Amino acid sequence: MGRVSFETVCNFDVDWPYEKPVFVWSSVRTEIPESLKGKAFLVNGTIQDILNQIHEKGFYSLYIDGGKTIQSFLKEDLIDSMIITIIPRLLGAGIPLFGELANELAFECTTSKVFADKIVQNHFQRIKE
Repeated sequence: MGRVSFETVCNFDVDWPYEKPVFVWSSVRTEIPESLKGKAFLVNGTIQDILNQIHEKGFYSLYIDGGKTIQSFLKEDLIDSMIITIIPRLLGAGIPLFGELANELAFECTTSKVFADKIVQNHFQRIKE
Protein backbone atom coordinates (compact mmCIF):
# COMPACT_ATOMS: atom_id res chain seq x y z
CA MET A 1 0.00 0.00 0.00
CA GLY A 2 1.20 3.49 -0.72
CA ARG A 3 1.82 6.04 2.00
CA VAL A 4 -1.18 8.22 1.11
CA SER A 5 -3.57 5.24 1.25
CA PHE A 6 -2.00 4.14 4.54
CA GLU A 7 -2.45 7.58 6.07
CA THR A 8 -6.03 7.73 4.79
CA VAL A 9 -6.86 4.39 6.45
CA CYS A 10 -5.13 5.54 9.66
CA ASN A 11 -7.47 8.55 9.75
CA PHE A 12 -10.64 6.45 9.53
CA ASP A 13 -12.46 6.32 12.85
CA VAL A 14 -12.30 2.50 13.00
CA ASP A 15 -10.04 -0.20 14.38
CA TRP A 16 -7.25 -1.32 12.06
CA PRO A 17 -9.18 -3.22 9.34
CA TYR A 18 -6.42 -5.58 8.14
CA GLU A 19 -5.66 -9.01 9.55
CA LYS A 20 -2.63 -9.65 7.34
CA PRO A 21 0.58 -7.61 7.45
CA VAL A 22 0.49 -4.33 5.53
CA PHE A 23 3.65 -3.14 3.80
CA VAL A 24 3.70 0.63 3.34
CA TRP A 25 5.81 1.84 0.41
CA SER A 26 7.15 5.25 1.34
CA SER A 27 10.26 7.33 0.85
CA VAL A 28 8.86 10.02 3.17
CA ARG A 29 7.52 8.24 6.24
CA THR A 30 10.18 7.15 8.72
CA GLU A 31 8.11 5.13 11.16
CA ILE A 32 4.85 3.32 11.72
CA PRO A 33 2.58 4.52 14.54
CA GLU A 34 3.22 2.62 17.78
CA SER A 35 -0.31 1.13 17.75
CA LEU A 36 0.35 -0.50 14.34
CA LYS A 37 3.83 -1.91 14.94
CA GLY A 38 3.78 -5.59 14.06
CA LYS A 39 0.77 -4.99 11.78
CA ALA A 40 2.24 -2.52 9.29
CA PHE A 41 5.83 -2.33 8.02
CA LEU A 42 7.67 0.33 6.04
CA VAL A 43 9.37 -0.59 2.77
CA ASN A 44 11.21 1.69 0.38
CA GLY A 45 13.28 1.69 -2.76
CA THR A 46 12.48 0.45 -6.25
CA ILE A 47 9.69 -2.04 -6.89
CA GLN A 48 12.28 -4.82 -7.03
CA ASP A 49 13.77 -3.61 -3.72
CA ILE A 50 10.42 -3.67 -1.97
CA LEU A 51 9.46 -7.02 -3.47
CA ASN A 52 12.75 -8.44 -2.19
CA GLN A 53 12.03 -7.03 1.29
CA ILE A 54 8.53 -8.51 1.31
CA HIS A 55 9.60 -11.86 -0.14
CA GLU A 56 12.33 -12.15 2.52
CA LYS A 57 9.47 -12.10 5.06
CA GLY A 58 7.81 -15.01 3.22
CA PHE A 59 5.02 -13.14 1.41
CA TYR A 60 4.57 -13.72 -2.32
CA SER A 61 0.89 -13.22 -3.12
CA LEU A 62 0.24 -9.51 -2.59
CA TYR A 63 -2.76 -7.22 -2.60
CA ILE A 64 -1.66 -3.87 -4.09
CA ASP A 65 -3.52 -0.74 -2.97
CA GLY A 66 -3.11 2.97 -3.60
CA GLY A 67 -3.33 4.91 -6.85
CA LYS A 68 0.35 5.62 -7.48
CA THR A 69 1.40 2.22 -6.15
CA ILE A 70 -1.04 0.42 -8.47
CA GLN A 71 0.19 2.52 -11.39
CA SER A 72 3.81 1.60 -10.63
CA PHE A 73 3.02 -2.12 -10.49
CA LEU A 74 0.98 -1.93 -13.71
CA LYS A 75 3.86 -0.18 -15.52
CA GLU A 76 6.06 -3.16 -14.61
CA ASP A 77 3.30 -5.63 -15.64
CA LEU A 78 3.21 -7.08 -12.11
CA ILE A 79 -0.57 -7.21 -11.67
CA ASP A 80 -2.13 -10.64 -12.37
CA SER A 81 -5.66 -9.87 -11.26
CA MET A 82 -7.69 -6.83 -10.25
CA ILE A 83 -10.77 -6.18 -8.20
CA ILE A 84 -12.31 -2.88 -9.20
CA THR A 85 -15.27 -1.66 -7.19
CA ILE A 86 -17.40 1.11 -8.62
CA ILE A 87 -19.35 3.30 -6.24
CA PRO A 88 -21.69 5.73 -8.04
CA ARG A 89 -20.23 8.93 -6.55
CA LEU A 90 -18.16 11.37 -8.56
CA LEU A 91 -15.61 12.95 -6.26
CA GLY A 92 -14.25 15.35 -8.84
CA ALA A 93 -10.61 14.88 -7.84
CA GLY A 94 -8.06 12.29 -6.82
CA ILE A 95 -5.33 10.12 -8.26
CA PRO A 96 -6.31 8.31 -11.47
CA LEU A 97 -6.39 4.55 -10.96
CA PHE A 98 -4.62 3.87 -14.25
CA GLY A 99 -1.80 6.09 -15.44
CA GLU A 100 -0.13 5.94 -18.81
CA LEU A 101 1.35 2.60 -19.80
CA ALA A 102 4.07 1.85 -22.33
CA ASN A 103 2.15 -1.23 -23.53
CA GLU A 104 -1.46 -2.30 -23.53
CA LEU A 105 -2.32 -4.81 -20.79
CA ALA A 106 -5.21 -7.18 -21.51
CA PHE A 107 -7.57 -8.37 -18.76
CA GLU A 108 -10.82 -10.32 -18.86
CA CYS A 109 -13.72 -9.89 -16.49
CA THR A 110 -14.26 -13.15 -14.60
CA THR A 111 -17.06 -12.07 -12.24
CA SER A 112 -19.23 -9.08 -11.42
CA LYS A 113 -21.32 -8.61 -8.30
CA VAL A 114 -23.77 -5.91 -7.32
CA PHE A 115 -24.07 -4.89 -3.67
CA ALA A 116 -26.92 -2.82 -2.18
CA ASP A 117 -28.32 -2.28 -5.69
CA LYS A 118 -25.61 0.37 -6.24
CA ILE A 119 -22.07 -0.86 -5.84
CA VAL A 120 -20.55 -2.99 -8.61
CA GLN A 121 -17.49 -5.12 -7.94
CA ASN A 122 -15.68 -6.52 -10.96
CA HIS A 123 -12.94 -9.17 -10.89
CA PHE A 124 -10.46 -9.16 -13.76
CA GLN A 125 -7.73 -11.66 -14.67
CA ARG A 126 -4.63 -10.72 -16.68
CA ILE A 127 -4.39 -12.28 -20.13
CA LYS A 128 -0.73 -12.77 -21.03
CA GLU A 129 -0.40 -12.77 -24.80
